[in-house]
Amino acid sequence: MNRILFLVVLIAMSGALNAQSSNAIATEPFKIDDRFLSGLDIPQQKLSAFPEREYFQKTIYSGADLNVYILSSETAANDISSFPIDEFVYYISGRADVEPSGGARLSFSAGDYIFVPKGFSGKWTNNGNKYHLELSVISRRRADTTLSSQTKVPKLLNRELISGVGLTPQEDNKFSDVLHAGVELEIAAEAEEPTMKEIKDNAKDLFIHVLGGSLTLATAGGKTQTFYRGDFFVLPKGFTGTWVSEGQNLFRYLKVSG
Repeated sequence: MNRILFLVVLIAMSGALNAQSSNAIATEPFKIDDRFLSGLDIPQQKLSAFPEREYFQKTIYSGADLNVYILSSETAANDISSFPIDEFVYYISGRADVEPSGGARLSFSAGDYIFVPKGFSGKWTNNGNKYHLELSVISRRRADTTLSSQTKVPKLLNRELISGVGLTPQEDNKFSDVLHAGVELEIAAEAEEPTMKEIKDNAKDLFIHVLGGSLTLATAGGKTQTFYRGDFFVLPKGFTGTWVSEGQNLFRYLKVSG
């Protein structure tokens, strides 16, 4: 994928959506459709700089704080100079080969959770049998142009913590570890003993991947949704309702926030 080209489009879309009234943003939990995660129903787009390249993209969610996209392209190499934003990537299929400027070569494969920092420069090549497929999360708010992440190299997020090993205990039978904090996004591994709690006017969009157990969310109006291991969803800003988690010892999840 040409990360710069598609991000120019994403940032422009984000800015346009920011102009909309917040009243238009839903406050019910939003599940990422399994068909998109399976590579289905993603419309093909034309990249003006590479009109011959097969490229697919769909905006899955646009909220108050976060935008979520599904992206796919045929094998392509791209030179990047000063990546303009923070991006969280979940690689669904294929492999990314990355050559940071002045750094060691990296490779990311299906199932990897990746943080791409604002300010990254280097070469990025996506590989697949024919297409790669990824889930992308970005903030709708741009950081000060003078800011960039302390690290300028894409990072594979800690597999042990994501697997539930070595989690840091917090108060109230909870566990929390920040996997990476950039200038626009923060990614954390969270866990808790099964619990029930009330949420009132959730402070910001949270992109969540259920890693273990299940979570049932009920809106104040009585609409109920249950999410299981492997599900991706957004708990939107403004949500009010009930959170009920279950798990074999712990309910675990990965959380992305802006």
